[in-house]
Amino acid sequence: MKSIKSRIAAAAVAATAVVSAAQAITASAWETFYYTTVTQAYSQVPYNMGQFIKGASRYNNINNGASWNKTVTSGAVCRSGYYKTTYSGNNNGTQLTGSQALARELAEGFFGTKTFMEKIIYGSTAIEQGDQIRIGTSRSGSQKTLFVAYVNGLEIDTYSLNNSTHKIERTTYKKKNSSSYYLQRLNENGTVVEDNIYMDFLIRPVKEYDLNGDGVVNNSDKTWLKNKIGDQPSYYPVDVNTLLNPSTYSSEIFARVAHANEWKVEYSTYYTVGFCLAQGTAGDFRYVKMNANG
Repeated sequence: MKSIKSRIAAAAVAATAVVSAAQAITASAWETFYYTTVTQAYSQVPYNMGQFIKGASRYNNINNGASWNKTVTSGAVCRSGYYKTTYSGNNNGTQLTGSQALARELAEGFFGTKTFMEKIIYGSTAIEQGDQIRIGTSRSGSQKTLFVAYVNGLEIDTYSLNNSTHKIERTTYKKKNSSSYYLQRLNENGTVVEDNIYMDFLIRPVKEYDLNGDGVVNNSDKTWLKNKIGDQPSYYPVDVNTLLNPSTYSSEIFARVAHANEWKVEYSTYYTVGFCLAQGTAGDFRYVKMNANG
């Protein structure tokens, strides 16, 4: 890591001065990065979610049948690829109500961040615990958001809010099959009581090192780096707003993922991205926070 910095130190100082004067992201913003203590590996353990839900139930009255009518202020949100426009129409400062607010409050509490990314659900999209799933066929019409508390094969246990009664509902759904983006709602006996529930998009926290903004950290991020930057150390650094036009992309979120301006993403001829890929171990990536408070 020190060798990387030594190679780019002079260029980084010059780039910072230019960006500070002319770009949307200031030098001071680029120099401060916040990450959660929660890792991907931790968030995928059912026991950890169970303990979180137990605490939310005991101290925040997140119980099946409890009344809930709070407003939650959205943090920074982008969509896949770091685009500014979002499927939900929500972004930093948006006041969320109803099931959106409940799901976001639970997600923020579990992941320890207010920074999220929206991702369209396809048949092949794997559902993960902690996901906020928007169901409904019309974004301008009636929709509902589910918070995924537990995943067991094709079945997911969720918390949501009845938009009429404002009471919390714990409900089990099941994907119609492994390649479907439709859900079935089950009763306590496992019988299907509602069919063909359309999953539109989901919302997840943004991971460090997810350079291409697809929601996962893998070799595709190495490929993205190679295609965008090139394969020579002398090509570093390239500032964030050169890679992602801030009028189109949420480049301030990407800056934290890439640890810009100094490009602390580990560089080598083979484009190693992050400690975990270097070690061949998945899941230890943390989640991005836009500031010290989330």
